Amino acid sequence: MTDNILVPIDLADQETGLKVIKEGVMQAKARNGDMTVMTVVPDILSGLDFRYAIRGEMGGSEDYDLKGIVQEALERLNEIVAEHTPSGMRVKTIARHGTAYEEILKVADKIGATQIVMGAHRPSLADYLIGPTTARVVRHAECSVNVLRTV
Repeated sequence: MTDNILVPIDLADQETGLKVIKEGVMQAKARNGDMTVMTVVPDILSGLDFRYAIRGEMGGSEDYDLKGIVQEALERLNEIVAEHTPSGMRVKTIARHGTAYEEILKVADKIGATQIVMGAHRPSLADYLIGPTTARVVRHAECSVNVLRTV
């Protein structure tokens, strides 16, 4: 069985994302495995009825094209992966929309990930009360999770 390394990154934090990709490459090479790099496009107006954004209220637009935004994220992710992974390496890319930790766990399950490699910032007070994405993935993943602490 081939190891599948899942590497979720936040396109808004490219510095951390590049560190995580680098670690994912090292893990995939060490295990002679495949790597899947993913990103999640979050809900634009978290906590508000999505229909308000579509109708143009609260700064939204009826021209809001979720599929287009996810496609743009995938195209950017493909550029980053092409620039920062060795040629010939087996790498897939995935872009999803939704709650980050839920989408990461769904993809990990779908691809049969044997390890997830992701970054984590130093926690703030809000993280202790709400729980950051990385902590939720660590708690609920059915595979090993390698967390890279970033400043």
